[in-house]
Amino acid sequence: MAKGGITETPASGRLTLRLLGDFAAEIDGREISLATRKAKALTAYLALSDNAQDTRERLVGILWSESDEEHARASLRQAVHDIKLAFDSAGFAGFRVDKQTLSLVRERRTCDVDEVLAAAAQGTVHSRLLDGQRITETLLSGLDNVDPAFQVWLLTKRQLLLDRLTLALERLLPAEGDSPEASAAALALLNLDPTHEIACRHLIRARAARGDIGGALKIYKSLWDLLEADYDIEPSNETQALIVGIKQMPNLSEPPQASTIAPTLQGASRETSAPKRLLISVCTFDASGVPEDMRHVVNGFRHEFVACLTRFREWSVRTLSPLWEPEPRSWSSPPEYIVEGSTYESSGTVRLVVTLRDASTSVCIWSERYSITLAAWFETQERIVRQIAMALNIHVSAERLRRLATGSEVTLEIHDRWLRGQALLLQMASKDWPAAAALVESLIADAPDFSPALSGLVQYRNIAHIALPGQFRDTAKHLETLQIAQRAVQLDPLDSRAQLSLAWTYQLLGRVDKSTLHAALAVDLNENDPWTLMASGQIFAYCGEYERAATLSAASLGITPMPAAPQVAYSGAIKFLCSDYAGCIDASREELGMSPAFMIWGCAAKAQLGRLNEAKAEFERALDRVAADWHGQQVPTRESMARWLLHVFPIATRGDWERLAAGLAAAGAPIEGIEFGVW
Repeated sequence: MAKGGITETPASGRLTLRLLGDFAAEIDGREISLATRKAKALTAYLALSDNAQDTRERLVGILWSESDEEHARASLRQAVHDIKLAFDSAGFAGFRVDKQTLSLVRERRTCDVDEVLAAAAQGTVHSRLLDGQRITETLLSGLDNVDPAFQVWLLTKRQLLLDRLTLALERLLPAEGDSPEASAAALALLNLDPTHEIACRHLIRARAARGDIGGALKIYKSLWDLLEADYDIEPSNETQALIVGIKQMPNLSEPPQASTIAPTLQGASRETSAPKRLLISVCTFDASGVPEDMRHVVNGFRHEFVACLTRFREWSVRTLSPLWEPEPRSWSSPPEYIVEGSTYESSGTVRLVVTLRDASTSVCIWSERYSITLAAWFETQERIVRQIAMALNIHVSAERLRRLATGSEVTLEIHDRWLRGQALLLQMASKDWPAAAALVESLIADAPDFSPALSGLVQYRNIAHIALPGQFRDTAKHLETLQIAQRAVQLDPLDSRAQLSLAWTYQLLGRVDKSTLHAALAVDLNENDPWTLMASGQIFAYCGEYERAATLSAASLGITPMPAAPQVAYSGAIKFLCSDYAGCIDASREELGMSPAFMIWGCAAKAQLGRLNEAKAEFERALDRVAADWHGQQVPTRESMARWLLHVFPIATRGDWERLAAGLAAAGAPIEGIEFGVW
């Protein structure tokens, strides 16, 4: 009760966070000061998390990654104490703390990032997007160097925020005409990405339609100067044609009338809407015209070209096998375009002919010839992606294309060595392992700043114990690999391959909070790549997040009509861990040609379903294959082979491992003395 008998309205205890720019927090309009930068970073991390909560283990890993566990936990307790003290004293009860997790109650707080995204989703442009350029790069400004792991997470969040806003704002641009909302969306897009040509063309047409020809030409000149100075390219043909049309308008010296402008710009005024979730299918490039010792260049170029395509959310990407046959199409089939490539050798250089055709009509809509040289490797990929995007009338800005060129400054010899190593590594065959080892291991000394090569090296080290039966996981080696994986992510935190390699390294070390964190980041960065989805799903399955694992596995297979052998093998393991034994049996086919270790999933699944005779026969076949390719120091006895099979996969949940062990025991495996997590 206030003075004079007037009842006061109790404080709502509502937290308001400003994360774009310098961190700031208010509770019911009163500024709250958090004592340390780590406390600010912790609060912001929870606010930006999908479910506004996370485990203590993961928070320790992302904010105190360079501290020992005891010191890190003590520091987390102190940060939690500081936050809770500040919030409680201001009447905010939405910061929840328990033994395992920390959380911010979503209903009790607001955040400027959420507001900006919500406005764009609702068809309006938030004023913050019109205040200045590249606002997404100011997210948590000043907190970048709180911790190396936090910096990686923050860089990824900034990129994801940029992608989400760009897609939402592009939907606000009409196919023709203008409105205050459309002009605001175009301005916001150019603030986010000054090379966004669709937004630029929209503003040029709007200025010209109002008679502001000088303003239209000024916008164009700014775009031209930026592209020339920073990217050494010109605006697209469509943008240049628009300017030609404007300059050719009659009586340009006089203020044009709307009736004069409309016919002149009619041909350039329509921006066909980008196809929704269209599918780009990349065939195997024909290398029959290239000498055997140069084919790794063709295969490596195609592999990296697919990786470039999958970074864009405007389309989904799948790869087609050499024996691919067109599938029947229906009204519900997504728009699909097929990329085909054929290569031949000329004067010691690989020549590539790329063709893009409509899958429904087989009409060729674009084709071009290129020379594949290591010197122009990334530039050629950029050109192909840009020209495909133009052919499909989808905007891909120069800024985004430039981000694909990471690592282009390595020497030609290093790049060639990396390609040869990748070609051997992808086969995952023990007979190729010595040659693959010699190539990829040498890269860490000779190319310490080439992120793709470091990710390849991490991948090689992480799967060596699977490809070489009898080789057991080695914690000391995994810790060495961790340093390489962390370096790869630091060099290119927006590369999903680097994030995925780091996730698997943490999984092999049993650090499941960190492995699932980086697996989730890999998916966020590359949600259209089938292998990223499947490999991340496998990590979540190992960690007991079955629903998420099954969803990712299904999504991976859903965009790959003819999955590669590793995809199928991983999907079988995921199905077993999700207790889908029938699905596991269907996926676990011996003819996949994978490591014999993958046979245990189908074997154990058959045992779990009571098909013991089949399970026993399959287990004996698995032992025969393991013994024939044994690389261990011990003699391949039934006991030593069973021990290897039960510890080759980094299962983090004891109950799942025990289900697998019980299935193998029913099939005849001697499991006595084999313990979970001990090898």
